[in-house]
Amino acid sequence: MNDDNQKKNTEIEIPDDTELQTILNVFKTMSDPTRMKIILTIAKKPITVTEIAKALSLEQSTVSHQLRQLKQERLVIGDRSGKQIFYRLADDHVLQIYALTKIHIEEKHALGH
Repeated sequence: MNDDNQKKNTEIEIPDDTELQTILNVFKTMSDPTRMKIILTIAKKPITVTEIAKALSLEQSTVSHQLRQLKQERLVIGDRSGKQIFYRLADDHVLQIYALTKIHIEEKHALGH
């Protein structure tokens, strides 16, 4: 580990249990394969429950249930347009979490670990 990485690691404060649980809840929510597929699907463009269900070959009730959990963790937002709700990612951080994790895994495999 170089000096810059050591300095960054020493600057990270250990959160209290409440804050840590809030952070871990986001990871827990994102760790479900169906929810992650929904996240990646709506990352492309705002999309309705019907369109998500069709794209992922899921029941609409399943998609709705998963979207409720994603909304609860503020990972997804629903925007109403007439009678339809179009779902989109709450912000770019959601995809950044996914992308950074993917890079971490790819680097680990490249190093033979």
